[in-house]
Amino acid sequence: MWLWLPLLIVMALWLWPRAFDRAVSGRVEGFLTASRAEVDPGDEVSLCVTLVNRSWMPIPSAEIELELPPQLSFHRDEAVRLGHMTLSVLPRRQADIAFTVYGWRRGPATPIQASVSISEGLGLMSTHVAIANRASLAVRPRATRLKHRFPLSPNGWMTRESRTLPDETALRSVRPYAYGDPVRHIHWRASARLGQLMVKEFFSTQAPDWTLVLSAQATEPYWSGALHADAFDALCEQALAIARWLARGGGRVCFATNAACGNRQRATIAWLSAEGVASLLAHAQPIATCDLDALLKGLVRSSSSPRHWIVLSPLRQSAQAARMAQFGIHVVWMSMSSSEEEDRAIAMEASNHATH
Repeated sequence: MWLWLPLLIVMALWLWPRAFDRAVSGRVEGFLTASRAEVDPGDEVSLCVTLVNRSWMPIPSAEIELELPPQLSFHRDEAVRLGHMTLSVLPRRQADIAFTVYGWRRGPATPIQASVSISEGLGLMSTHVAIANRASLAVRPRATRLKHRFPLSPNGWMTRESRTLPDETALRSVRPYAYGDPVRHIHWRASARLGQLMVKEFFSTQAPDWTLVLSAQATEPYWSGALHADAFDALCEQALAIARWLARGGGRVCFATNAACGNRQRATIAWLSAEGVASLLAHAQPIATCDLDALLKGLVRSSSSPRHWIVLSPLRQSAQAARMAQFGIHVVWMSMSSSEEEDRAIAMEASNHATH
């Protein structure tokens, strides 16, 4: 009898992993979801891995490993991209595992790689489970101050709430406080009622509309090279800061870019709010879909395009932009590679256009 006992143990160890694999094969599935679609840098978001066991066999050990793209991190203050967890799942049950991650840098957070390995508990055999990625997540540009304070002061940009002022100036609404808003614009009664800082937002019938152009073109021709990700992120941050600055002044923004945004493989031209610009830039990539001069020509031909332009580009001002004045278009060109003297000259040129 005692001679058969070791043999039975060896046979059990040989049969158990195979029986486990046969019982759970095709009956365990998983998928990944995100609690939010867009986040700001530093904001937290929950990534949930759901593991469903449809078999009658318990899963003693399931090891989940998550690898994040550069846009996300497991730590708020440093880039940590690998995370893992081990758990067990009962028969005919599902387990939901939540990972807390943080927005780290601007851009679409793809791909998020999730892998699950299950074993019978003895470590003799492991089975990999495919994870369906249902998470669509992007990080908006970081909030920053304007690189250059352009002394643009179109008529009608008022900052006082008064019923005695002419009709062209009025309080439009209140909105949550944003970085850079003047303290004198805080609406204290609305802040006390809503439990968060709220600021007054003004509008004027004389406030002009603007065209804000963001270029991802780094070379001539546009398809021969891509823009560096850090340089493109800096352009996106400035574009969002300008859009919010213009929105606070009461003007509308026509946003145009030749950068690839999500599934869009062509240039994008749309009237957007400041938050709409932030949402679009969260999905933008440093790849040019068309030549910048072609985009500018299309804006010139458009009857709905405003006549005041701000162009952000990694390249210096093109000859096409220099000829815009003959069409009645005032162009402020911001090149991230330009010197401080050139930027001051651009600011002075913008001031002269605003007074005409």
